[in-house]
Amino acid sequence: MKRELLGKGVMGLFVGISLVVVGILGGRQLHILWNIWPSTDGVVVRSAVQEVLSVPYAKGGLPIHNFSPKVEFRYSVGGKSYTTEAPSVNASDTYEKAAASLARLYTKGTHHPIRYNPGNPSEIRFGTIDFGPLAFSFVLLVGGIVLSIAGMNSLVIAHALKAEVAPAKEKRVPAPVVSIAERAGPEPAVVTIHCPACGRPVKANEDTCPNCLKALRAA
Repeated sequence: MKRELLGKGVMGLFVGISLVVVGILGGRQLHILWNIWPSTDGVVVRSAVQEVLSVPYAKGGLPIHNFSPKVEFRYSVGGKSYTTEAPSVNASDTYEKAAASLARLYTKGTHHPIRYNPGNPSEIRFGTIDFGPLAFSFVLLVGGIVLSIAGMNSLVIAHALKAEVAPAKEKRVPAPVVSIAERAGPEPAVVTIHCPACGRPVKANEDTCPNCLKALRAA
């Protein structure tokens, strides 16, 4: 169970952090596009309807057809004139709707505010803010935070289980310390007795006399 919790925790934390990073980057890109890029006046040179084909990720899903206006603008940045074509962020599900929107809003010679990349003025955006990508970035951010919290929780539980099952360390008793003076002293004398048969000295822990083999201990 501990290994399973560790695996879930690491995977949840990795996926969660990845989603948070993607969500932040996506939101930051939209913020830069609609709040930091400068705005200028653009004149419609020509316009057309382009088909946008989206292939779903689901296996066997049918392709999705969208239609969006594609407009070419003429504008000036820093005294230099540019002519750039860009698709609108607003798409329609039919060609007729996109063509009607194009004829109503982007006829030749009309003026519209456009935003351009200050580092590359040829890169422009026009139209209203599309909140779809912003909402998607927000969903990624929230989902990433939830997965990260769940992953951290699994890792904490796994660590707690590891601490519970770890065997207690044996307490070591320090060895007695003998002073140098005691080590240099004479060895304690060995206790001796006399054999009752032959009278020779015998160590007290001997069972028989090594001289006459007399038993020294009663049975």
